[in-house]
Amino acid sequence: MNVQMVCLADQYISPVNAMFPGSVHDAYILRNSSIPYVMGQLQKHRVWLLGDSGYPNLPWLLTPVRNPRTRAEERYNEAHGRTRRVIECTFGLLKARFRCLHMTGGSLFYSPRKVCQIIIACSMLHNLALRRQVPFLQEDGPDDGVVAAVEPVDSDEEEAEEEDIDNRDSIIQQYFQ
Repeated sequence: MNVQMVCLADQYISPVNAMFPGSVHDAYILRNSSIPYVMGQLQKHRVWLLGDSGYPNLPWLLTPVRNPRTRAEERYNEAHGRTRRVIECTFGLLKARFRCLHMTGGSLFYSPRKVCQIIIACSMLHNLALRRQVPFLQEDGPDDGVVAAVEPVDSDEEEAEEEDIDNRDSIIQQYFQ
Protein backbone atom coordinates (compact mmCIF):
# COMPACT_ATOMS: atom_id res chain seq x y z
CA MET A 1 0.00 0.00 0.00
CA ASN A 2 1.10 3.53 -0.65
CA VAL A 3 -0.07 5.50 2.38
CA GLN A 4 -0.20 9.27 2.38
CA MET A 5 -0.32 10.94 5.78
CA VAL A 6 -0.27 14.51 6.92
CA CYS A 7 0.89 15.11 10.44
CA LEU A 8 0.99 18.20 12.57
CA ALA A 9 4.06 19.40 14.47
CA ASP A 10 2.86 17.50 17.57
CA GLN A 11 2.73 14.21 15.60
CA TYR A 12 -1.07 14.04 15.34
CA ILE A 13 -2.03 12.39 12.06
CA SER A 14 -4.68 14.03 9.91
CA PRO A 15 -5.67 13.07 7.26
CA VAL A 16 -4.55 9.62 6.12
CA ASN A 17 -5.13 8.14 2.68
CA ALA A 18 -4.47 4.41 2.43
CA MET A 19 -6.48 3.37 -0.59
CA PHE A 20 -3.86 3.20 -3.33
CA PRO A 21 -1.53 0.32 -4.24
CA GLY A 22 2.20 0.75 -3.75
CA SER A 23 2.81 1.35 -7.45
CA VAL A 24 0.85 4.63 -7.46
CA HIS A 25 2.97 7.80 -7.44
CA ASP A 26 2.67 10.10 -4.42
CA ALA A 27 1.73 13.10 -6.58
CA TYR A 28 -1.18 11.15 -8.08
CA ILE A 29 -2.50 10.29 -4.62
CA LEU A 30 -2.24 13.94 -3.63
CA ARG A 31 -4.13 15.11 -6.71
CA ASN A 32 -6.90 12.61 -5.97
CA SER A 33 -7.32 13.51 -2.32
CA SER A 34 -9.14 16.27 -0.47
CA ILE A 35 -5.84 17.90 0.51
CA PRO A 36 -5.61 20.31 -2.47
CA TYR A 37 -9.10 21.66 -1.72
CA VAL A 38 -8.52 21.97 2.04
CA MET A 39 -5.11 23.57 1.60
CA GLY A 40 -6.49 25.94 -1.02
CA GLN A 41 -8.97 27.15 1.59
CA LEU A 42 -6.25 27.49 4.24
CA GLN A 43 -3.83 29.34 1.96
CA LYS A 44 -5.32 32.69 2.93
CA HIS A 45 -4.05 31.95 6.46
CA ARG A 46 -0.53 31.32 5.13
CA VAL A 47 -0.60 27.61 5.98
CA TRP A 48 1.76 25.30 4.13
CA LEU A 49 2.51 21.61 3.97
CA LEU A 50 6.01 20.28 3.47
CA GLY A 51 6.57 17.47 1.03
CA ASP A 52 9.56 15.53 -0.17
CA SER A 53 10.92 15.77 -3.69
CA GLY A 54 8.35 13.22 -4.88
CA TYR A 55 5.74 15.97 -4.87
CA PRO A 56 5.33 18.98 -7.14
CA ASN A 57 5.98 22.40 -5.70
CA LEU A 58 2.57 24.05 -5.20
CA PRO A 59 1.52 27.34 -3.56
CA TRP A 60 0.61 25.46 -0.37
CA LEU A 61 3.05 22.51 -0.68
CA LEU A 62 6.69 23.38 -0.20
CA THR A 63 9.29 20.97 -1.54
CA PRO A 64 13.09 21.11 -1.32
CA VAL A 65 15.03 23.11 -3.88
CA ARG A 66 16.51 20.44 -6.12
CA ASN A 67 19.86 22.11 -6.84
CA PRO A 68 20.32 24.99 -4.39
CA ARG A 69 22.40 27.80 -5.86
CA THR A 70 22.45 30.28 -2.98
CA ARG A 71 23.08 30.12 0.75
CA ALA A 72 19.42 31.12 1.31
CA GLU A 73 18.26 28.08 -0.71
CA GLU A 74 20.63 25.87 1.29
CA ARG A 75 19.26 27.26 4.56
CA TYR A 76 15.72 26.71 3.28
CA ASN A 77 16.54 23.07 2.43
CA GLU A 78 18.12 22.56 5.86
CA ALA A 79 15.08 23.99 7.64
CA HIS A 80 12.80 21.98 5.36
CA GLY A 81 14.64 18.76 6.20
CA ARG A 82 14.63 19.43 9.95
CA THR A 83 10.91 20.17 9.90
CA ARG A 84 10.09 17.12 7.77
CA ARG A 85 11.71 14.90 10.40
CA VAL A 86 8.47 15.20 12.35
CA ILE A 87 6.62 13.02 9.82
CA GLU A 88 9.53 10.56 9.70
CA CYS A 89 9.47 10.28 13.50
CA THR A 90 5.69 9.93 13.39
CA PHE A 91 6.01 7.04 10.93
CA GLY A 92 8.60 5.46 13.21
CA LEU A 93 6.43 5.85 16.29
CA LEU A 94 3.37 4.49 14.48
CA LYS A 95 5.29 1.46 13.20
CA ALA A 96 6.88 0.83 16.59
CA ARG A 97 3.61 1.15 18.47
CA PHE A 98 1.73 -1.04 15.97
CA ARG A 99 4.27 -3.64 14.87
CA CYS A 100 1.87 -5.09 12.30
CA LEU A 101 2.64 -1.97 10.22
CA HIS A 102 6.38 -2.63 10.25
CA MET A 103 8.10 -5.18 8.03
CA THR A 104 9.60 -6.99 11.03
CA GLY A 105 6.14 -7.49 12.50
CA GLY A 106 5.14 -9.64 9.54
CA SER A 107 2.84 -8.84 6.70
CA LEU A 108 -0.80 -7.98 6.74
CA PHE A 109 -2.28 -10.95 4.91
CA TYR A 110 -5.68 -9.42 4.35
CA SER A 111 -7.54 -7.94 1.45
CA PRO A 112 -6.34 -4.48 0.37
CA ARG A 113 -9.54 -2.97 1.75
CA LYS A 114 -8.95 -4.57 5.17
CA VAL A 115 -5.31 -3.42 5.18
CA CYS A 116 -6.50 0.15 4.53
CA GLN A 117 -8.90 -0.12 7.46
CA ILE A 118 -6.12 -1.42 9.71
CA ILE A 119 -3.81 1.45 8.75
CA ILE A 120 -6.53 4.02 9.39
CA ALA A 121 -7.46 2.38 12.71
CA CYS A 122 -3.81 2.38 13.82
CA SER A 123 -3.56 6.07 12.90
CA MET A 124 -6.66 6.87 14.93
CA LEU A 125 -5.36 4.87 17.89
CA HIS A 126 -2.02 6.69 17.58
CA ASN A 127 -3.85 10.04 17.86
CA LEU A 128 -5.86 8.77 20.81
CA ALA A 129 -2.67 7.59 22.54
CA LEU A 130 -1.12 11.03 22.05
CA ARG A 131 -4.26 12.81 23.26
CA ARG A 132 -4.46 10.59 26.36
CA GLN A 133 -0.68 10.80 26.87
CA VAL A 134 -0.29 7.03 26.84
CA PRO A 135 3.40 6.37 27.44
CA PHE A 136 5.35 4.51 24.81
CA LEU A 137 6.53 1.38 26.61
CA GLN A 138 8.98 -0.23 24.20
CA GLU A 139 12.39 -0.80 25.79
CA ASP A 140 14.43 0.59 22.90
CA GLY A 141 12.14 3.52 22.19
CA PRO A 142 10.46 4.49 18.95
CA ASP A 143 13.68 5.22 17.05
CA ASP A 144 15.20 1.73 17.18
CA GLY A 145 15.77 1.68 13.46
CA VAL A 146 12.07 1.50 12.71
CA VAL A 147 11.78 4.93 11.10
CA ALA A 148 10.51 4.61 7.57
CA ALA A 149 12.93 5.68 4.89
CA VAL A 150 11.26 7.81 2.28
CA GLU A 151 13.00 7.49 -1.02
CA PRO A 152 13.01 10.68 -3.05
CA VAL A 153 11.18 10.29 -6.32
CA ASP A 154 11.85 12.46 -9.33
CA SER A 155 9.36 15.26 -9.12
CA ASP A 156 7.72 17.20 -11.88
CA GLU A 157 9.27 20.41 -10.59
CA GLU A 158 10.33 21.42 -14.10
CA GLU A 159 6.69 21.23 -15.14
CA ALA A 160 5.40 23.15 -12.11
CA GLU A 161 3.64 26.38 -12.84
CA GLU A 162 5.87 29.43 -12.60
CA GLU A 163 3.74 30.98 -9.84
CA ASP A 164 4.26 27.90 -7.68
CA ILE A 165 8.03 28.19 -7.88
CA ASP A 166 7.72 31.95 -7.30
CA ASN A 167 5.82 31.22 -4.08
CA ARG A 168 8.66 29.07 -2.73
CA ASP A 169 11.22 31.63 -3.95
CA SER A 170 9.39 34.44 -2.15
CA ILE A 171 9.40 32.37 1.06
CA ILE A 172 13.13 31.74 0.65
CA GLN A 173 13.75 35.46 0.04
CA GLN A 174 11.58 36.54 2.97
CA TYR A 175 12.74 34.06 5.61
CA PHE A 176 16.12 32.63 4.60
CA GLN A 177 18.21 35.54 3.22
